Amino acid sequence: MNPDVQKLFSQPTVDLLTAARILNVGKDAAYRAAKDGSLPTIKVGGRSKVPSAKLREMLGLPAQPLAA
Repeated sequence: MNPDVQKLFSQPTVDLLTAARILNVGKDAAYRAAKDGSLPTIKVGGRSKVPSAKLREMLGLPAQPLAA
């Protein structure tokens, strides 16, 4: 499994760069989406983090990875 997708299923939040790679968009597009609210974020210690559950929901992914 891709390391970014592993993070999406194993961590409560991912950073914006990881979210950008998962969404297959550039860093600038991810930051714009976070700023305009189309990519949900929370602030943690001054950094924007994307809640993994919300990102999985946006992508239509299950809460847990399917068994191999």
